[in-house]
Amino acid sequence: MKNLLLIGDSIRMGYCGFIKEKLEGRAGVYYSDDNARFLQYTLRALSDWQGAGQWPDIDVVHWNNGLWDLLHMNVKATGCDGEAAGETISPENVPSELVFEKDPLTPPEMYRYMLKRVHTRILQLFPNAKVVFATTTPVIEEQSTWAFRSNTEIAQYNQIARETLVPLGVRINDLNAFAKENCETLHQDWVHYTEEGSRLLAGEIVDYLIGEGLL
Repeated sequence: MKNLLLIGDSIRMGYCGFIKEKLEGRAGVYYSDDNARFLQYTLRALSDWQGAGQWPDIDVVHWNNGLWDLLHMNVKATGCDGEAAGETISPENVPSELVFEKDPLTPPEMYRYMLKRVHTRILQLFPNAKVVFATTTPVIEEQSTWAFRSNTEIAQYNQIARETLVPLGVRINDLNAFAKENCETLHQDWVHYTEEGSRLLAGEIVDYLIGEGLL
């Protein structure tokens, strides 16, 4: 039986339990209870998670980072976790208290650089693993409050991931395209999905991994 490791942000935290259910008896499924957040956080935390989880040899790593990396912080807000639910606003009528930083948390070229570093770290910790990167899922950008994310930048960052990781032998699971087609009405807030949406994402991931002959 092969072992699957799931790495990622709160979207991953929404679907990981359902993947474990779906693969019961077919694969061991492992993940940290921690939110992987942005790439630098993932790089720093990976070895801690590996040690604390006492994970076995991992055959497949399904990984995502992006939503936190492309986040633009609101310079007038404090005390939020970056993923709180927002109230609907329109681009033409942004309240005065919402002033977003011009640059995302991880600028594009830094995102490219950090993808390579995290990929290297994954292979250092799990040298026998096949690595799959999942594209970042869409958001309801007009519901931003504490921070801002745009679907245009999500597409840009997903393209950076393809350009950076495919030459390194990483497979790309286009979770973004699946979510656009199947989960558009299943957001519970501007970023996250309902239980039904998370179950659908889990099903797509399982189907992808099996279809690719990885499990």
